[in-house]
Amino acid sequence: MSYDNMLQKALKLHQQGNFDEAEKLYRQILQTTPDHPQVLNLIGLIAQSKALHEEAITYFEKSILKDFENFETFFNLGWSLTALGKYNEAIEAFNKVLKLKPDTKEAYNSLGEIYALTEHPQKAEEMFCHALDFDPAYLDAKSNLAYLHDDINELEKLCRQHPEHSSTAYQLALLFQKKGELTKALDYAVKAAQNTPIESYQLLAGELHLQNKHPESAKVYFCEALQINPKSVSALINLANSEPDAGAAEKMYKQALDIAPHDFDAHLNYAVLLHNRNRLNEALEEYRKAVVINPDSSEVSHNLGILQRQMGDFSQALGLFFNSFSLKPDSSQYALDIAETLTIMHRTQPQQAAQTAKRWLEQYPDNIFAQRINASFSNQTTDTDSRYSQELFDVFASTYEQTMSDIKYHLPHEMSQLIGPIEGTIVDLGCGTGLLGEQIKTPHNYLIGVDISAQMLCQAKAKNIYDKLEHADIIEYCDHLPPASFVTAADVLGYIGNPEKLFRKIYPHSFAFSVAIDDKCRNHTLLPNGRYIYNKQYIHDTLSQCGYHNISSKDCILRTENGENVTGTIFLAKGKNNES
Repeated sequence: MSYDNMLQKALKLHQQGNFDEAEKLYRQILQTTPDHPQVLNLIGLIAQSKALHEEAITYFEKSILKDFENFETFFNLGWSLTALGKYNEAIEAFNKVLKLKPDTKEAYNSLGEIYALTEHPQKAEEMFCHALDFDPAYLDAKSNLAYLHDDINELEKLCRQHPEHSSTAYQLALLFQKKGELTKALDYAVKAAQNTPIESYQLLAGELHLQNKHPESAKVYFCEALQINPKSVSALINLANSEPDAGAAEKMYKQALDIAPHDFDAHLNYAVLLHNRNRLNEALEEYRKAVVINPDSSEVSHNLGILQRQMGDFSQALGLFFNSFSLKPDSSQYALDIAETLTIMHRTQPQQAAQTAKRWLEQYPDNIFAQRINASFSNQTTDTDSRYSQELFDVFASTYEQTMSDIKYHLPHEMSQLIGPIEGTIVDLGCGTGLLGEQIKTPHNYLIGVDISAQMLCQAKAKNIYDKLEHADIIEYCDHLPPASFVTAADVLGYIGNPEKLFRKIYPHSFAFSVAIDDKCRNHTLLPNGRYIYNKQYIHDTLSQCGYHNISSKDCILRTENGENVTGTIFLAKGKNNES
């Protein structure tokens, strides 16, 4: 076959999408003419289509050496450099395109995309507008400009007018995801992925399926992304994250790391897997590799801190938690981890823990966890109980029930046994995720749950056991307590301190509640763990002073803490009548 015929056949195969056969013919041509600029460029395009951008760049650069005036090759080079995040080099390539052919709207559009990615919005807008100067109907530039301005209305209009334009649907998916409207985001992401099967579209569709709690559908899209690009590290990580078989997940993480040994996400996610499987030393090594790659990651410092605390190195753990906190001082999770670690340290090193807590409060005087830990270490009462409870349980909500199971929390069962079946309206104060509600709800009562934590209420709502849920501080809610047969508060007074105000507001409703007991304390004491503990007689006397006279109680084990039982008492204070 002659050279020209071979090239024409290769071009036809290329246009038909038969890249492998086209590439074979291109390489045969290069055996006789190794420096052919057109063929080098075409092989580069095939590598680019397979997301092999390093290889593509090599071919584009060889082509340019033989034909320095071909603006199309410079454009292709810029595209692959952009895909690798080599933005300065990509800008040079696209500027070379414009020098060779100043009316190339695609080059202006690509420059705009780079400037948008690198957070230069004014420069990005200028480039998109230049592209539109050459072609006012240029859809890519119009869509990019609308996306730059977060203009959902304009993007939706463009999507209606051009339903085949996948990048507009993709941009809408990203904007709706940013706004938290995940159902709409998923609809547009699926549209983009189905119209144009490219890696980034499949990955976003998979990610949004996960966020919408469709794990099996997510895996389909991650697998499609991997078919498009067998070396897609993101697809491998996402598949591993959604894989229930830990052994299979580990193989995927290792495969991702073979492809990209310095990929931060791969090391981090693999470390989490090892940590969860209690392979602590291996996890430690992976976390350390992740830290080297990205020393400013608050997440890695936090995870390393959890691991060091688990291994008993509390000083190291604190240092890592403080590093996470300094990077994200608004994070309640990081603040809570500091407080919990200081509490553990306080058992064996009270002076060091107290000094560290004091310095923390001096640096962050408004942080509720720093305030609370300092108050608890010095056994001081505090007027921030409500705010502390809200932030604590918002953080705690997602793992609350697993934690309660781990500490053998049987209080809801014990309390329901004591109070028996109740008809009429029950107000469950501090209802949390609904553990008590599950025990006392019957077809014959109307159950109202009240909690200061919106996140805990979300968990309770999903159970469909409460007839009504109220997001409120329970002290303030009781200012307008509705008529009820009964009021309950399981494991709530540990976060209140002075219970007299609450008792007076609830009287004369019948009231069941629990407290941790230590008869050595005078009235109540704020412990280093941030919880209040009470003198049993003090609670009984306070109930009497508030009007209750029919008072009974039952001693029980509330939970375990550090391997030891925490003893407490369930009080049952009956009002003047059953319905107030």
